[in-house]
Amino acid sequence: MTVVVDASVVVAGLASADATGKWAESVLAGEPLAAPHLMPVEVASILHRAELAGEISADAASLAHADLRRLRVEYFPYDPFAERIWELRSPGLAAPPGSPEHEQQVELLVEESDRLANEARRALAQGREDLALAALQQKAGLQGQLNDLQGQRIIDFGLRPKEAGERSGHPGPTSYEAWYVALAEFLGAKLATLDTRLALVPGPRCGFCLPPPPPA
Repeated sequence: MTVVVDASVVVAGLASADATGKWAESVLAGEPLAAPHLMPVEVASILHRAELAGEISADAASLAHADLRRLRVEYFPYDPFAERIWELRSPGLAAPPGSPEHEQQVELLVEESDRLANEARRALAQGREDLALAALQQKAGLQGQLNDLQGQRIIDFGLRPKEAGERSGHPGPTSYEAWYVALAEFLGAKLATLDTRLALVPGPRCGFCLPPPPPA
């Protein structure tokens, strides 16, 4: 059965040698894999940040990135899942604006939007208007997500610390996390993730594949 893998599992499987990394590696080597088409961009960004922070060597980051490109994953676009993603997202409970997670989400969307724009230009130069249109349609969908995140930044920066601290319950999934959930629901698959929080939030209609707890 297909398993949807998020970036946390892929990074651990490609670049970590601890028990969690071995578990993640077994997930990547097991069932057929699926993911949103932005997953490789997110993984590459995490590897780059880890290299800059000195958490992994440049050689290790390059080897992991090469393995990422060889990973056999079926990638899915955003548009078919947009409505369900919108249902799952939790306005105001996403990654806090200004946090590394929020900034990474914005960065990933900008990078992918630029890539799609370049892809559209190359397709037009080759006379492939169909491919150019498909790339531009994907870019338009990403722009909506980017506007949502940037709009959230403007709104949430105005919150008083007390108001932000008054939020209760499980933080809901961000729109990007909801994309993984919606894909797993659609495929009738489990979502493999290191983020155990996702398995606790209300709303997802899919199973989860989580790393085993550390030995007592």
